[in-house]
Amino acid sequence: MGAYIVRQLASKVVVLLGITIVTFILIDAIPADPARLILGQHASEAAVKALRIQLGLNLPLPIRYLRYLGSLLHGNLGYSYVFNMPVTTMILQRMGASAWLALGCWIAEIIIGIPLGIFTARRAHGPLDYFISALALVGISLPVFWLGLILLYWLGYIHQIFPLGGIGGIRYLVLPALTYGITGAAYYQRLLRSSMLEVMGLDYVRTARAKGASDNRVVWRHVVRNALIPVMTYAGIDIGYLMTGVVLIEATFNWNGLGLMAYTAISNDDVPVIMGTVLLIAVFVVVFTLLVDIVYSILDPRIRYD
Repeated sequence: MGAYIVRQLASKVVVLLGITIVTFILIDAIPADPARLILGQHASEAAVKALRIQLGLNLPLPIRYLRYLGSLLHGNLGYSYVFNMPVTTMILQRMGASAWLALGCWIAEIIIGIPLGIFTARRAHGPLDYFISALALVGISLPVFWLGLILLYWLGYIHQIFPLGGIGGIRYLVLPALTYGITGAAYYQRLLRSSMLEVMGLDYVRTARAKGASDNRVVWRHVVRNALIPVMTYAGIDIGYLMTGVVLIEATFNWNGLGLMAYTAISNDDVPVIMGTVLLIAVFVVVFTLLVDIVYSILDPRIRYD
C-alpha cells in the first residue's frame, strides 16, 4: 500500500507541474499589460515600462515561469494587481465560505442522486425508471442560475422560509445547496444506474442469485458496492471542483467565496489571482482523486499492482 501511494503521489505532482506550465503559457498569451492595468490608462509609458521591469515582465517566458515556480515552493502565490494584497490572503479569506457551500452542495447531490440511482436500477425499463430518468435529464438541462432564482422567489421572497442571500448558518445554505443538488444529482443518478445495470449482468451476480441469495442481499452486498466505484471517482473530482466555488451559485445567492473572486480576477485580467485559483482547483481535484485511488485500492487490492 505504501509503494502504491508513493507512485500515485508522484504522478499527481507531475500533473500539477504540467498544469502550472500550460496555465502560465495560456495566460501569457492574453493581450493584456498588467503594468498598465495596475497604473491605469493615463500613466506615462516611462512609468509603465519601469513597473514592467520591477515585476519581471520584461524577462523571457521560461525565466518568469521558473521565478513563479520558485515563489510557489516558498508558498508565495504573488500579489493581486487589482486588490494589491497577497493572493494567499485572498484565498484564505474566502476558503471557509466556499468549503461550507461545497459541502452543502455535495451532500445535496449525494442524498438525492444515489438513492434515485439505486431505485431506478432496480426497476430498470419500468414506468418509474423512465419517469425518473426523464426528470434527471431535465435536471441536467436546467440552468443553475434560473433554478436558483425560482427557489429564491418562492421560498425566500413569497413564503419567506429562507434568507434571500448572503453567508450564514444552515438556513442560508439550504437554497444554494438545493439548487445545485437538484441539477447535480442527475449525474449521480444516471451514472449509478448505468453502473449497477452493468454489474447486474456479471457472472458472480447471477451465481449469487442461483445460490438462493435474496434480491436485497445481492443488490446491497454485491451490486451496489462494486457499482459505486465509478461514482466515487466522479464524487472525488466533483468535491474538488466545488471547493473552489461555483460561480453561478455564488453570484445568484450573493455568496462571497472563491468563485466570485475568480470571476472578478478574470474580468480584470488579474493574472496572479487567476493563476492562484487555477492552481487551487488543480490541487483540490488532485488531492481528492488521490483519496479516491486509495479507497479503490482498499476495496480492490488488485489495483495496487496494475
